[in-house]
Amino acid sequence: MYGQPSELEPLTWAEAEATLAAAEFYWVTARSTGHPHPRPVWGFWLDDAVRLSLGSPVLRRSLADDPVVTVHVGDGLEVVVVEGSMDGTDAGAASVAAYDEKYDYAYDADRYGPFTVVRPSTILAWTAAGPAGRDGFRRSGRWTF
Repeated sequence: MYGQPSELEPLTWAEAEATLAAAEFYWVTARSTGHPHPRPVWGFWLDDAVRLSLGSPVLRRSLADDPVVTVHVGDGLEVVVVEGSMDGTDAGAASVAAYDEKYDYAYDADRYGPFTVVRPSTILAWTAAGPAGRDGFRRSGRWTF
């Protein structure tokens, strides 16, 4: 699993990237001194980074204190996990257009703030089989950036 030798066909980067791009929302967990609290947020995959619309002041403060973050998408059977760090913000026209297209919305960066950019260091992905994944992993992959 996760890029280790296996008799199973590996999950391709194109499949993992398509899952990241198609995700309706992203579960985000920042490293903090307190108990980790995953939050679902809207966002999009663009130029090899996740861009997130963070409404949570607690999450923004946590990332300001420590930029290490985990972003998770999937339903438990088809999963992509991005391990990375906050790498600034982005309110550029291309990002706003990508958000607007994905969510059929007119994002106002002046009102909601810029997107938080998460640059991956490692991306893990897998697909599992059977009810609740009981039949084990079908395919997996690991990519280092």
